[in-house]
Amino acid sequence: MARVASDVRHKCAAYVLALRPWSFSASLTPVALGSALAYKLEGSVDLVILMVCAVAVLVVHGAGNLVNTYYDFSKGIDHKKSDDRTLVDEILAPQDIVMFGALLYSLGCLCATLLYFLSTLRLEHLALIYFGGLSSSFLYTGGIGLKYVALGDVVILITFGPLAVMFAHAVQVGYLSV
Repeated sequence: MARVASDVRHKCAAYVLALRPWSFSASLTPVALGSALAYKLEGSVDLVILMVCAVAVLVVHGAGNLVNTYYDFSKGIDHKKSDDRTLVDEILAPQDIVMFGALLYSLGCLCATLLYFLSTLRLEHLALIYFGGLSSSFLYTGGIGLKYVALGDVVILITFGPLAVMFAHAVQVGYLSV
């Protein structure tokens, strides 16, 4: 029984490490900024919306990190001297990364659905911003792989800059504002 518990702890630690949690300040900072701007404009912040928004942004960020791990490995970019060696060192299998990424994207969509019911933001505006961020997190290395055609930094700048700030602000105040 102790061996099973140890294996489960080791597997959970591997999943957490694959998420690259040290990068999550890039998600939480724009959410905090957008919420602070909403507070400045409206005089209040809905803490439930703030928490759901933060979870949505974090899980999409984590899923994007997993997509990056998978595609860098499958394209042969990750190797023994790379920073991310989750797949290179066989800490997790490629199908584990894919399934975990799909789970996180699904959780993010669940959060976006919840935000639709909690916020007064129009559905088309919520969907535009949310799926813009989700698409950016995937397309950074997945699909056309913007990172591989020298557009990765632009995607990161827009996603973790104005897009995430706008998302957090809009779900708080109920309208888009630039």
